[in-house]
Amino acid sequence: MSVNIDVHRNQGDLLREYIDVTVIGGGQPGLAAAHTLLCRGLRPVALEASDRTAGSWPRYYDSLTLFSPARYSSLPGLPFPGVDRDRYPHRDEAVASLTAHADRLNTEVRTGCRVSAVRRDDGAFAVEPGEGGRLSARAGVAASGAFGRPHRPALPGLEEFTGQLLHAVGYRSPAPLTGRRAVVIGAGNSAVRIAAELAQTARVTLATVGR
Repeated sequence: MSVNIDVHRNQGDLLREYIDVTVIGGGQPGLAAAHTLLCRGLRPVALEASDRTAGSWPRYYDSLTLFSPARYSSLPGLPFPGVDRDRYPHRDEAVASLTAHADRLNTEVRTGCRVSAVRRDDGAFAVEPGEGGRLSARAGVAASGAFGRPHRPALPGLEEFTGQLLHAVGYRSPAPLTGRRAVVIGAGNSAVRIAAELAQTARVTLATVGR
């Protein structure tokens, strides 16, 4: 895809690209932001840390489905595919939809590009991808999620705990825990759905702060 990008060397003889808007993240929020920017006549470049234009969706657990029906799960400019608008789409359907949306956008999405820093620089934003180089943009959008840096609380007794400690980020299927005792901590969507799935083959307790 062609994007209007100026490339030249600055006084420090470093190759730098000058672009309109940098969007950090190529998942749902990044693609939606890029579409909105395009509609306003801007030329964004999206930078995605993973190797695909679907954000973190390909790495979610195997049985995950969307939390809202297909009719309410569309991205700007692209209705969610499928005839049954009341179904709850599977993870792989979401990945396919996001990939198709990225392919249809008239903008560049660079994969494998993890941003290490964003700094003010002479009236613009200097964006530094982790593998070197530099982009200079007059505006930037932070559209990355927390999946790549999950919160692991320092719970008392973890040093002495001899069982397996697994974050939801690392959960894929109930098979490794079949027949075992499991405590799922939390009451959000992921916690409840994982607990319900585990309960089919394991002894499960759901631990929450409130009822």
